[in-house]
Amino acid sequence: MAFLSVKDLYVNYGAIKAIQGISLEVEQGEIVTLIGSNGAGKTSTMNTIAGLVKAASGSILFKGEEIANKKPKEIVSLGLSLSPEGRQVFPQMSVKENLELGAYTRSKEDKEEGLANAYRLFPKLEERKSQAAGTLSGGEQQMLAVARALMSKPDLLMLDEPSLGLAPLIIRDIFNLIRQVNQETGTTVLLVEQNAKMALEISHRGYVLETGTIALTDTAANLLKSDKVREAYLGG
Repeated sequence: MAFLSVKDLYVNYGAIKAIQGISLEVEQGEIVTLIGSNGAGKTSTMNTIAGLVKAASGSILFKGEEIANKKPKEIVSLGLSLSPEGRQVFPQMSVKENLELGAYTRSKEDKEEGLANAYRLFPKLEERKSQAAGTLSGGEQQMLAVARALMSKPDLLMLDEPSLGLAPLIIRDIFNLIRQVNQETGTTVLLVEQNAKMALEISHRGYVLETGTIALTDTAANLLKSDKVREAYLGG
């Protein structure tokens, strides 16, 4: 059984059918990326898995347990964490306070261990731990969002558009950190990303979403070589 298994998932916003029967799987230890144009349903898929959006029908199994329409707190407690699109840090709170919020389901010992791990992976956050999160650069805020999601010690980390609005050099740093987290901790990663080329370069497999359905799935290496993917998402 797959670590995460989404089967025949449908999501509606009123009369709008955002997700139309998608199925996907993520194996333990993998980095899997979802690519697609705006409106394809990538964020809706992530938010439904995380419990932020209700599924109209379908199944979401995580470590063999049905999590479709469970409360987000329950899903986090099971070991699944989402770093949302747009970072969504708490600007008036310090970097350390933002991080600690990510560990609200964990013990005091786990929280201390999580902070030490966050500062090891993201040294800039330790330098700025007393600084208000809203005064950080865009890249630093993205690092904070990823580190906050890691504070719950997730078995599966979901990242929604981690490169959005960042400069190319910072984007490279973010993707290197995602690969580092996966390799050093064994954390499974499900990634939504507009920067399809860079996402596929660090991923094991990928899914291409088009208007709420899965149009294509393959190894990341094969998707990078696909004429269809190259023309539509990799700039020719």
